Amino acid sequence: MMFYTEKDLYQEFDQVYTDLNDVPFDALIIKGESKNSDPYWFLRDSQGDLFGYLIEPFKEWQPKTYEYLSQGKFFYAVSKTPYPAIMDDITEFGVIVNDRVCYIDYTKYLYEKHKENYRVIPPSILNSWLFRAKGWYLAERETFSIFRSVLPSGVSYDVSPICSVIKKIVDRKDRVLPEYTEFLEAKFNHPFKQSYELEEFQDDDKYFELRSLLDTRSIDDDSQTGFQLFVSSHNQERNVYVVPRLDIMQMKKLSDPAEAIDRYAAHLFSKAEGEFNFLDYAEDF
Repeated sequence: MMFYTEKDLYQEFDQVYTDLNDVPFDALIIKGESKNSDPYWFLRDSQGDLFGYLIEPFKEWQPKTYEYLSQGKFFYAVSKTPYPAIMDDITEFGVIVNDRVCYIDYTKYLYEKHKENYRVIPPSILNSWLFRAKGWYLAERETFSIFRSVLPSGVSYDVSPICSVIKKIVDRKDRVLPEYTEFLEAKFNHPFKQSYELEEFQDDDKYFELRSLLDTRSIDDDSQTGFQLFVSSHNQERNVYVVPRLDIMQMKKLSDPAEAIDRYAAHLFSKAEGEFNFLDYAEDF
């Protein structure tokens, strides 16, 4: 998997600012609502202390990840639009950690102030990765994918139910096949949401869903590899479930999601060799 280095960042964008006081935000071409959700607002919300605002929360909840993030360098990158009348400039904000570029997605509805959001995700993840950000993404290209991230993302949780990640479980009409429905309902002892189109499955209280928290594959990799992590919409225990290599029948539960995800992220930031094995931190249920 090829993640952006600092050199890649400078080659991809027209301008990269590491002294964030130099960002000419008012001169950038960013129109309408996009301007209100631009990651530049991290600078305002942090009141000049980006480290304390974004990184310090990891110290208690994800200590191994914190060790790497605390050595990082913040940046704001800009690609100027060739068509200013119809297209905005592209901007990304994030942190460079051990020569790996990590984008951080901004949200006005941060968990710190809107604790009703993502009530099924473990507190250790909400109070670190998603405390004041919408998602974290190891950069693989100029922009990140909203559908998949190798790091915890509230965006992929919002837009990526399990059937969009593991496409083989649905039929041509995007209804979950009977064998997978039976398996999931037996596992979770609850009716499963088999379709997002059919009216009969629109009762969110009656049917549970599984939504993506992270996917260890690169954003363009659709092969049956890696590990896919999900949370259940009916999840008072706030469990995290791991599917190895898109094989839903081998689904397990992480014994300690905080430790597993912390060690995994540290594995990525350290550039350790080999694949991190989530099954070492999983159990049957």
